[in-house]
Amino acid sequence: MSHSFIVPTSAKIRLAQPVEKTVDFARRLEACGAAWVTLHARTVSARRRRQGAADLDQVKKLKKCLRVPVISNGNVREWSNIPENLDYTGADGVMVGETLLGNPCLFVNELPDPVDIALEYLYLCRQFPGTASVATMQTHIRHFLEYQCGRCPWFQKFRTALGTTKSLEEMDAFVRVKVERWRGKPPRGQDDVVHDDDNGTDFLTVTSETDLDESNDLGLILR
Repeated sequence: MSHSFIVPTSAKIRLAQPVEKTVDFARRLEACGAAWVTLHARTVSARRRRQGAADLDQVKKLKKCLRVPVISNGNVREWSNIPENLDYTGADGVMVGETLLGNPCLFVNELPDPVDIALEYLYLCRQFPGTASVATMQTHIRHFLEYQCGRCPWFQKFRTALGTTKSLEEMDAFVRVKVERWRGKPPRGQDDVVHDDDNGTDFLTVTSETDLDESNDLGLILR
């Protein structure tokens, strides 16, 4: 495969069982032309995708055994974990998966208000119709709120109510009104704007409280 493409081919693996076979498997991938190898330092679990903490010692070991770059994946929950991971493992980069679903701004070391993130995401979905289904939008909105509000007493009620939304417009109104009230903040009206600091664009979404009443994996940072 690596000889069939004009772009580099990489491989992402988990720990082998037994773990000692991981290095041998990665060396075989290297010999087959993998331009770099990403190691998610957990074994496959039939019960949970992330069973326990990632074993970063195995990333460190793999880095010493391969000639191609090694990317470390696992145990990143906040920005400070990234340099810690690189320093500990000696890896050439860090891949982050699920944490970015909760905080898409992780790699710029920012933690925006989750409602701001949700409204910006819904704005983009409106700009590119058909890109995401209602179920996909609900999942992303849930991740944005869960990352910062998952321990709030109203969170389970939020999840249930979010699942009843049937359209982008219902989700937008739900986030602007109901979620803000649960957070102890005033509802966001038609004139509330979410700012995108990267390009200076102001996002404006027209919704109203009436709308609500009528309605019932991956980023990579390199050294």
